[in-house]
Amino acid sequence: VLYIEVKIPMAVQVYTLKITYAGCDNKIWRTAAVSSNYPLSKLGYMVLATFDTKAYHLFEMKYKDTTYFLTEEGIYKRNLLRAYKVGQLGLSMGDTIEMTYDMGCEQVFHIELLDVSDMPRGHGTAYPKILDGAGRGIVDDMPASELLEAIRKIDEDGHSEIYYSSDGFDDVPEWDYRDYRIVFDNALLKGAIEQICDGYEDNP
Repeated sequence: VLYIEVKIPMAVQVYTLKITYAGCDNKIWRTAAVSSNYPLSKLGYMVLATFDTKAYHLFEMKYKDTTYFLTEEGIYKRNLLRAYKVGQLGLSMGDTIEMTYDMGCEQVFHIELLDVSDMPRGHGTAYPKILDGAGRGIVDDMPASELLEAIRKIDEDGHSEIYYSSDGFDDVPEWDYRDYRIVFDNALLKGAIEQICDGYEDNP
């Protein structure tokens, strides 16, 4: 009798994640849904896109005792972000991935698993998407402590005295963390992710 082992692929699932900018009193956050087949690298690009960064610094992710990097360096073998998918990490409900962007400034995001559900048939192209959120995003090259101070000033008198645009325009309005529009974010999200992906992966 000849036995043939047939490997049945695991069903694609939807992971619902709460992404919070660390140190900012939960005022800058997103709830996002991604496919279990989504590479960790693109999860990182999504974070950079939805949090309005210029996406010009390196970043890494850490889950439990393993750190995942964008590139290999020299003779060192690394756990590469592009080689792993979200569903391969073995996340349990409530587990958190720590993402650090800009090693000099250390802007940290906590990515917590809130829910896992079956992918609706024919809905794969609907993801990633932002389900909820608050806070326009972060300011590149500004530590969380300084950003929290800017948020405090806005809450007190409506002004941050910060002028910032992730697009690099010179003439920009005063930065206000309260100016977050989820419809606008989702409309541009996939294109922004691909643009960021091209920047990192064509010029690592």
